[in-house]
Amino acid sequence: MSIAPNAPNESVKTAIPLIMKHRARLLPVMGDGKLMGVVSLSEVITRRLVDLEMESNVLRDAFIAAH
Repeated sequence: MSIAPNAPNESVKTAIPLIMKHRARLLPVMGDGKLMGVVSLSEVITRRLVDLEMESNVLRDAFIAAH
């Protein structure tokens, strides 16, 4: 599932600057000019942390495999 400010297929990385710029706690998700849902600040942060943890694990595993 993608979390997005403008369309359901945009990324969390796109949502974070918008939330910070507007100091928003909720961000609408729009698709075809209609409200598709609402994403909270905590959902965006949680998703980003999960993504960063996964990236960290991949890099760690690649480093270990290379040595």
